[in-house]
Parts: sequence; C-alpha cells; structure tokens
Amino acid sequence: MGVFSILPGNFFSPLARVNRQHYAALLVLYYRLFQENTRGLERELVIREFMNYLGLHQDSLAEEEDEASENPESAGAGEDEETPELDFGNPGPSAGQGQSSPEETVSPQYSAENLRTLAGRFLRRLISAGWLGEERLADFTRVINITAWGKPFFESLVRVDEGLKTEYESHVVNVYSSLCGDAVMENGHFMVLKAREESRALIDSLKVLSQSIKGYYDKLNAEAVRSKAASVLHEHYDLYAGEVLDKAYKRLKTSDNVSRYRQIIFRQVTDLLHNDEWLDASAGKYLRILQTSREECRKKLEFMLEETRDDLRSVDPLEDEIDRRNADYSRSSTEIIKAYIEPDSTVAGKLGNVIKALSSGDEDLREYLAHRLHRINFLSPSTLLLRRQREEGDFAVPVSTADMEALTKNEAEFFERMRRRLSLKRVRAWLDEQGGKERVLFPAELIRDEDSFIRFVYSLLYGDSRNDFDYKIEENENDPDNTVSAAGYVVPDIRLRREMPKNESGS
Repeated sequence: MGVFSILPGNFFSPLARVNRQHYAALLVLYYRLFQENTRGLERELVIREFMNYLGLHQDSLAEEEDEASENPESAGAGEDEETPELDFGNPGPSAGQGQSSPEETVSPQYSAENLRTLAGRFLRRLISAGWLGEERLADFTRVINITAWGKPFFESLVRVDEGLKTEYESHVVNVYSSLCGDAVMENGHFMVLKAREESRALIDSLKVLSQSIKGYYDKLNAEAVRSKAASVLHEHYDLYAGEVLDKAYKRLKTSDNVSRYRQIIFRQVTDLLHNDEWLDASAGKYLRILQTSREECRKKLEFMLEETRDDLRSVDPLEDEIDRRNADYSRSSTEIIKAYIEPDSTVAGKLGNVIKALSSGDEDLREYLAHRLHRINFLSPSTLLLRRQREEGDFAVPVSTADMEALTKNEAEFFERMRRRLSLKRVRAWLDEQGGKERVLFPAELIRDEDSFIRFVYSLLYGDSRNDFDYKIEENENDPDNTVSAAGYVVPDIRLRREMPKNESGS
C-alpha cells in the first residue's frame, strides 16, 4: 500500500517550511515532555513550553503563509483558535495573510498575547500534519497526544538532535545475553527476534561508519581545491577526529566484545539449530505472533538464527573495509596538510610549484625547480622507477635482466606454495588416511607432531566454516573444561565424524 497509506499526505510539510528548524525543535521539545510524563500532555502545558521556546528564538522566526488546509476544527475550539494579526515590528500585511516573501526573516518583539497566538498556530500545524493529535476528556480538559505513526520519526529527530551517538559494543553483548541466557529456553522466539535485531543493528552501524568516511573525504578534497589550509586542518582534527576517530573508530577497535563472545554465540546457535525439541516448542509459541503454520514458524526461527550467525561473521570484512577507508583518509589528509606547510617535501608539492612557476612566469623559481625537482631525498616501495647510475655519455648500457630473474623466481615460489597448501581436498584425504571413513577421530590419535597439529587446526577451520567439508565437529559435553592435551598441544576436546555423501553411502 505504501508509506502514505499510513502517513498523512502533508506529514512532512512542517519540516519543509521556512521555519523548519523551529518545527523540528518544537517536536523534540514535545517528545521530551512526553517521555517525562506518564499521561498525556495537557494543551496548556504544551502551549506554555512552545511560548517559552518561541520567545527565546523570536529573532530568527520568519513570516509564513497559512496553508489552505489549516482550519480551526483540526485543533478544536478554544481561545487560541482565532488568528489575529501579529505585530512583526514592520509595516505591511500580517504574517497570516501571506503577501510578504516567505523567505523574509524578521526580528519581531512579540507580546505575551502574540506569543500565545503564535504557539497555538505552530501547534495547529503539527496537529494538521499528523504529528500530534488532540483529545478532549470528559472534564473538558484538552490533551495533546502523540500519533502512533509519528513515534518512530520523533525518535529519529531526537537522535539527530543529540548527535547520532552510535554504540557498537552493546549490540554484541545483547546478542550474547539473548541467545546464551536462561530465557532462551523458555521464550526462545522472543530471544531469537531480539538477537537478530541487535546483529542487524551492529552491521548497519558498521556500514554507516564505513560509508560516512567517504563524506569526510569528499569535504577534505573540496577544501584542498579551495586552497584553505586552515579548513583542511579543521576538517581533519576537529570534525573527522572528533566525530569518527574518537567517537566511533577508536571505540570500535579497542573493544574486545566481538572476539570474546562471538565463538560462544556460534556454538549456541549450532546447538539450537540441532535441538528439535526446542525448535518445536519455540515455533509453537511463535505461531501465536505470526498466525501461520508451526512449520513456517520453525523455518523462520532457523533462518533468523543462521542470519544472526552470518551477520557476526561479516564483522571482520567490514572492520577491514573501515580500516582501509580510514587509512586512505588519514594518508590523503596528511599529504594535503604537508603540501601546504612544506610543499618542497613531497613530489606533489614540487609539481604544484612547477605549475605555479609555469603560470606565473617567475624565471627564478623556474630555474630553481629545473635543477632540483628530480632530487628525491628518499626511496620507498611507492617509488615508481629505480634508475641505475650511468657514466656520463654512456647511453649503450644493456637492460639488466635482474628484474626478470626476480619475477621468475617469485612466480616459481608462488606456484610451489600453492602446490603445498593445505586445501580442503588435501585435509579431507588426510583425515580419510587416519581412518575417518571407518570410525570417529579423536585429537589424541590425530596430533603426533607439528605437521599433524597444523593439519588438525585446518580440519577445525574447514569443519566450522565450510558446508562442503565431509567431516563435522562434535563437542564432548561431558568434559567441563572442553579441552584435551595431545602431543604437548592443548586443543578443544572434539570429535571429527565423517558424513558420507549419497554416492558413497553404500561403501
């Protein structure tokens, strides 16, 4: 049906008016009053708070045209429904007649009566747009209520007003407490829903952090084009460092909640997915919410558990992307600042001076650059060309084959590493050689030396992360420590059981 099958058609009109910043501030003001009161807000209280705000900000108010859709019936009858002409401190028509420019900002000095009328007008427009509603009680008290469809937008406005603070650590803790606590056994459907919601919130927050860095990068380049060193410093050390590094990036990198809880969550998700009794019981409770079949509810629970696990697995690639973007931004910012402060210290700065010299016609500067541009003070991996010194007049030196020999050697070493790598097929064959086709394999019989220990570690990795690996991991629930010693190595006390493919089931 679409969003506006629920929202009024003019829902966003207050935030598109010339006084939109004041409408947004009044909505935030109302919502904070709403949170502080257990009952609805009386209209007189709302009008009084609106008057206080408008009195403090009357110098920044602008004249507005009245919309034809506004009518006194939307707010009820009362002393504030009449709209007398307001004294804006300048000659001409009143604000309500709409003949002056709506962009014209005035500096009125409102009387208390005019402030009350203006507060009523702002309130009526918010009610007419569907942000607020009015109710008349049996004792004729008029109460201003929040609309059901407006509540999510109120929350968004308050979050933006408070600075969009993002909490990363709490999401993982909430997933852990939802799935690994005692409540998951009794109310599994609620806990799975909560865990999925928190895992999605974590991934969305990381995506926003990663993508927001590009916005700062674009603003940095814009300031560099305008040749404003002070603006570049402000963008990096005041805005980017304050909003991204200090508030988000450092807190994300110094938190160990992901590594601490993730493996425990993975094991719990695996246990729940294999617990048919729990799945059936939780699906029976969940169908009261979904109003569908028990089988569909069970599939939905399994899907949400798998999605939660996949979300937590995707944290590492997102963190790598954030690291890369942050490194790119920091490097670009440093180069731009360095080019302003000490332009001769970088190749880019020298090229900039060349362009200035060519455009200005400064012969002295042109002569200076002609002799010193190529003298780079250091070599680094980013150097594009390393030239061998030649004797003066010697232009017949043959091209060295050292680079081709090094390239051939590197290529041979790469293919040798690829040939010896422990691929999934190679590890599966090793487990088969240890008797995996006939029996369950234990760490004590698999680990004999360093080479077999490494192969055992690869078996755990493939068994935990690859669906096409024939061996499945089974934990020993009777061992409270969940570890065992084998050939001097302390490893998880697990079993490796081979699940025979269909084409081998008869062998």
